[in-house]
Amino acid sequence: MPVIRHFLKQGSKVSIASDGDALQLLKDEFPELDVLELNSSEVVYSSSGFFFYLKLILQGHGLKERAKKDEILIESYAEKNHVDLIISDHRFGAISKTIKSVIISHQLKFKAGLFSRASSSLNAKFHNRYDEVWIPDAEVPFDLSGVLSHSKQVKVPTRRIGVLSRFSKIELPVDIDYLAVISGPEPLRTSLEKCLIAAFQVLSSKKTVIVRGVYNTESLNDLPNISFYNHLNSEELNSLVCRTKVVICRSGYSSVMDMACLGKKVFFVPTPHQGEQEYLSERLEHMKIAPFSSQENFKTRDLENLKFYSGFNSEEMHQFPLPGFLPTLEG
Repeated sequence: MPVIRHFLKQGSKVSIASDGDALQLLKDEFPELDVLELNSSEVVYSSSGFFFYLKLILQGHGLKERAKKDEILIESYAEKNHVDLIISDHRFGAISKTIKSVIISHQLKFKAGLFSRASSSLNAKFHNRYDEVWIPDAEVPFDLSGVLSHSKQVKVPTRRIGVLSRFSKIELPVDIDYLAVISGPEPLRTSLEKCLIAAFQVLSSKKTVIVRGVYNTESLNDLPNISFYNHLNSEELNSLVCRTKVVICRSGYSSVMDMACLGKKVFFVPTPHQGEQEYLSERLEHMKIAPFSSQENFKTRDLENLKFYSGFNSEEMHQFPLPGFLPTLEG
């Protein structure tokens, strides 16, 4: 979203290509922009460790075929609409052989247990098809991604463009104790939702809000101390986060960037078996910024550990676009 807003501000004509909930979110935020609907990129995950990776591997061929179909759609659209730059948000089918194509990606190296080396090698091959890789992060030592954004196997030029967040810091009364923002694949999303509802019902004196991160799903009735939202647009969620003392969310990189830019106190619950999220949460805990718990072992008493952690410092976050981004792009 901040990349789209940046180019619109520069006077560029921007089109959106995506599918599913991601496309719906972007259409809600930018209703005036042209849209190209791509093939479904949905991945089915297992809730158990070994089968988690096995299921991903078995879906690999299908995902590759969908990427090829996306590439055909994008080539056709780009030719008809005189597109001169394609920016892929880590979507490997968003590329052109004839138009400058860049990929936004912090994950140049994989953390996937026994599959780390093989998956990192395959990942590098996909990245090397692009003209450039834009890493949504600041320079060391103010980086968030750690070792994930470093790979000797990625040979194309890489450029750090600054931390990306759709949110901005707003001074509002802090009247919410806990805000849980749930995201990620099923059935793991639903499992976390049930866990958090059960946990926060016990804390009857605490005002809690849960944003479920779902579309086209029946809403839940509010409880005495818990308010529910299926989903919110960026402005609404931005306000809720700024009104909150503590945010509980996944440790996906987008969430990490959002919380860092807002300077929040955060408790992370990484998606089970996702090595990237587990690495980021462990790294931030080691840096004494934010604690975390596995989804299986989460208890509300774990939140008491927050007093030992600093939270994020928004003043240290070097956000997109870093100085020199536009002149370099034009060159």
